[in-house]
Amino acid sequence: MKKSQIVLTQYSPFLSVDTPLIAPDGNSMEIPRVCSLCRCGESKYKPMCDGSHSAAGFVGTRENSDKKAPEHYVGKDITIVFDRYLCMGNGACGELESVFGTHDEPKYDPDAASVDEIIATIKNCPSGALSYILAGEHVINYFDKPQVAVEQNGPLHVQGAVNLIDDQESDKLLPMADHYTLCRCGGSKKKPLCDGSHEDNGFEG
Repeated sequence: MKKSQIVLTQYSPFLSVDTPLIAPDGNSMEIPRVCSLCRCGESKYKPMCDGSHSAAGFVGTRENSDKKAPEHYVGKDITIVFDRYLCMGNGACGELESVFGTHDEPKYDPDAASVDEIIATIKNCPSGALSYILAGEHVINYFDKPQVAVEQNGPLHVQGAVNLIDDQESDKLLPMADHYTLCRCGGSKKKPLCDGSHEDNGFEG
């Protein structure tokens, strides 16, 4: 059975192996079994790599590896689990302001909405920063098939069983969940993970 992987070094693009690629419009892209995806933000053929990282002198060294233990917010019926390091500011949780607050004033109140509303909101978090515990079970996996979805002007959303292999032991920073986000603007301090820098540096692609 083929195993989906994303392989990289500090100096190379993402090498996607046996992993379907989904365009920003939601359609599958025709790609070879092994293909290179841009992570420096400079390619003229995004999301594909065109070698621009070499000319730009791109170095994908991570500047921030300060990962702490996930936070647990215990409610009557559900516990919200938040891995602050993985948060890339997607804002999906802000749709349920009574529980998660706002970007400027975040909070985590697991009793401020129904369990179904909280679960639906958590499942919209692409980075794996949010998960939940219900009836003693930590629920972290949502995707049946591996794929990489390209967000317009944003990161790569990795979904399903896709192993990340690099030379900075980034797999130790990943969520236990079957989804995470990868930087493709080149600006993240948590490379190869996205930290939301694309919002500030005007990344387009």
